[in-house]
Amino acid sequence: MHHRVTFLALSFALLGPGRSGAQQAPAPQGPPPEASQFDFLLGEWSVDVTSKSPGTPPRYHGVWRAAKTLNGLGMVDEYGVSDDAGRIVYAGTTLRVFDTKTATWTMRYVDELGGATGRWSELVGVKQGSEMHVEQRGQSRDGRTTILKIRYYNIQPDHFSWSADRSSDGGATWVPEYLRLEATRGVSTPSSK
Repeated sequence: MHHRVTFLALSFALLGPGRSGAQQAPAPQGPPPEASQFDFLLGEWSVDVTSKSPGTPPRYHGVWRAAKTLNGLGMVDEYGVSDDAGRIVYAGTTLRVFDTKTATWTMRYVDELGGATGRWSELVGVKQGSEMHVEQRGQSRDGRTTILKIRYYNIQPDHFSWSADRSSDGGATWVPEYLRLEATRGVSTPSSK
């Protein structure tokens, strides 16, 4: 009995009143203001794409949808390109997370083309002035490492521009504006969840 009383007294002294050995979780905090840097993407967008990619049409159209996740610290967005019959022929999904320790955005992107998936890319993004700048590293279908330097610019409530310079040789040479898109807000309203 003496040992039990001693243990209870020691537990009370170490843990304090109202705590039964389990540590209480810290009070939830709201996301920092920087976690809203990609909020312009929220909602649904129609996109017109210009491409220098071999084997693709030089111009095509798509849809881009984005919604908040992770208590406001993240965003999930989906991108899809349709053919003339309205079928999705290319799709990609990005998970964007604001890293509160480094004050940067870390992202993962995966795409689907012709029923094949598995090509993941790593991305890092920062705000520079009124633009968002992102570097994406991944593998092309032939196994080479590719780098995209992406810019989100001309950001307005109902429009933004996006361009990507591409290197397939580790950054030695670049194709400027390998991809370029103009996004116009669709009929959906931005999601705040």
